Amino acid sequence: MHAYITPLPPDLPDSPDILRLDPAPSIGIDEIRRIQAFLSRKPIHSSHNTVIIRQAEKLTLPAQHAFLKTLEEPPAGSQIFLVTAHPDSLLPTVLSRCTSVQDNKPVAGEPELSPTQQLLDQILSATAGQRLFLMESQKFTRDSALEFLDHLEYFLHQQIRSGSPVTINYSLLTETRKFLAANVSVRLALSHLFLNL
Repeated sequence: MHAYITPLPPDLPDSPDILRLDPAPSIGIDEIRRIQAFLSRKPIHSSHNTVIIRQAEKLTLPAQHAFLKTLEEPPAGSQIFLVTAHPDSLLPTVLSRCTSVQDNKPVAGEPELSPTQQLLDQILSATAGQRLFLMESQKFTRDSALEFLDHLEYFLHQQIRSGSPVTINYSLLTETRKFLAANVSVRLALSHLFLNL
């Protein structure tokens, strides 16, 4: 098995061999048991099972301790991705069992804008009507909306670290996550986000 700490979730298509976990509002021992049960079954369509935990910093301390055994004695061929912009919130014993994966950046030449940065630039320079049109054109699902929020949060942290002017309101991202976790319509939640960015 390979366990990874990454700021962005892997771009994988939906599959019965992939378990995606989102905190609501935290990730506890029940979710760890669910992961263990999922990893113990045989994969259906691929050679391995994959677990993706968004906002892994929301793992409670008891959950992190319970998770150590899974990281130490994993089922063969499984993969676990701990997606977080705050790896320092995880126990050192969890971090020591994971490989850190950063986003790929151009080594030389002019830095390229990621699709998220390009979309964010379009949103920030658009009128209200254009923002709603942009949102509709993306055809977001609940999963892709959460992934977009992960990318925005990562981009926000990059802005803070580099000392660039901050263009994203963190509380707006948190609020949108809550809306999506509460099963508010994806269209409504993202309309609110796009209009208030």
